[in-house]
Amino acid sequence: MGEDRKAEVERAARNARMNDRLPSGRRNVRINPFRRSIVTMLKLILPLIAAALMALVVLWPQIEQVQESGFRLGFSATPDDLMENVAMSNPRFFGVDSNRQPFSVTAMEAVEEPENDERPAHMHLDTPQADITLEDGTWIALTADEGFYTETDGLLDLVGTVNLYHDQGFEIHTQQAEIEMDLGNAKGHEPVDGQGPFGTIKSDTGFELEDKGAVIRFLGNARLVIFDSALKGKS
Repeated sequence: MGEDRKAEVERAARNARMNDRLPSGRRNVRINPFRRSIVTMLKLILPLIAAALMALVVLWPQIEQVQESGFRLGFSATPDDLMENVAMSNPRFFGVDSNRQPFSVTAMEAVEEPENDERPAHMHLDTPQADITLEDGTWIALTADEGFYTETDGLLDLVGTVNLYHDQGFEIHTQQAEIEMDLGNAKGHEPVDGQGPFGTIKSDTGFELEDKGAVIRFLGNARLVIFDSALKGKS
């Protein structure tokens, strides 16, 4: 018994000497809770990643077959698709006529429309307005509820409440007009109400305007009322 007791005391003394040799940080080791959470999370995520990779390896041949069959998800970047039904807010179109005189066409909104049975590719205009400047500095302005502008040939079709104003005080009001912006001509086939410094006029068939208002014809049955001031030579 004495020898056993002596051996136990020697082991205890030896262990004490070994603890004295260890750094203080190694004697009381504490695991950071944050690191413990990360380790636990990695134990869950890494097996899921491995399972996903295995599934991708197994399913990849089927994915390639779907792609080869022509099924695609994505966006078409062809010019026709990009230009289809393009809408613009407050658009402005500028040009010059055959005499190099400027004109402009504006609207609240413009939507590009493809060619159809009635007209080539054009812009559908909401509340259009056209302005033409004349050689002498005067102008013609046109407004309407709706319009169709073909930029390639400068043709502007106006429908709805169509109004034509001339700088010299002439007005024409109708429901339809076709304007050749490049030539400065206009015509319509609906009844017309007009007025100017000389009086008022009505036509039940339409009108024709040439050379930016230098000549205006009222078609069909027309009724002209002349102001007294015009008969007396007063403006």
